[in-house]
Amino acid sequence: MRIWTRLTGWATLLVGYATVLVAVVPYRELPPKRQQLWLLGATAACALCWILASALVRARRRTALRKKTWRRRHEPWPEARSSHLLCWVLGFGIALTSAAALCQGVGPDGGDGAWQARVQRAGGMAYDLPVQRVVGRPHPADPEAGRTDEYESTVVVRVPFTSGARQVTLDGVRTHGQPEAGATLRLRYAPKQPGLGVRQVPENDIGSFAGRVIALPAIWIVALAAGLVTAIALHRREAGVRRSRRFEPWVHLPAAAVLACGAALIVPLLIGFPATDTGWALACAAAATPWLALTWVAKTS
Repeated sequence: MRIWTRLTGWATLLVGYATVLVAVVPYRELPPKRQQLWLLGATAACALCWILASALVRARRRTALRKKTWRRRHEPWPEARSSHLLCWVLGFGIALTSAAALCQGVGPDGGDGAWQARVQRAGGMAYDLPVQRVVGRPHPADPEAGRTDEYESTVVVRVPFTSGARQVTLDGVRTHGQPEAGATLRLRYAPKQPGLGVRQVPENDIGSFAGRVIALPAIWIVALAAGLVTAIALHRREAGVRRSRRFEPWVHLPAAAVLACGAALIVPLLIGFPATDTGWALACAAAATPWLALTWVAKTS
């Protein structure tokens, strides 16, 4: 029966690793993130199987201990196998799980993120199109900031949809310098779905730049460093890790509940586009749960 605890335990770790690696890779799938949802569900199912298998093993042993005839020839519970490898697997796994949660806070959010997802699902992307004409007079985009090189205007562009070219008027278009007919704009739209509309792709999208160039690499670097430190710390306490492999309800069930709460917190970021503040609050709260679970197990096992 103990073979099932090993199989389900390692299955939980391997599927969990697949889940977090998909979540931290540079490829940024827009919600709904079906692959991550399926992997998250598979991880939860494997963890539940491990809990059930471990509970059965524990119940059978307790039943055997009650038998007087068995107690006469009682042999101590076999010591768990060496956990040196498990220390490294858990150390990096905890850090990567936390990083995976934080990565979900990076990317388009709110109404604009939902629109981008609809355009992407419709086969849309960013295209360079010329300005047909400028409507009205352009005005400085940020006069209070003292910038005079960026202008905001209303322009008309000819968009080649699959059903036929259409002239589309765009308000609030930002350009460096005053726009002129023939100037090129980078626009996002779905050629097969004109009803989704057309929007400008910002030339200096601070949110996108900060996310891809600053936030994600910083999360990866910190996660690797934290994983190394955690793995070394667990390796030095290998005996404690070995003891924690044996299922105890008061140790593992609260830790599992904390991790389940973290998974529940991250689900809104996998299926939708919360506002920026809400999204980061959910991501940070979910990122803390692996460390809380580790602390609980270390204190109680």
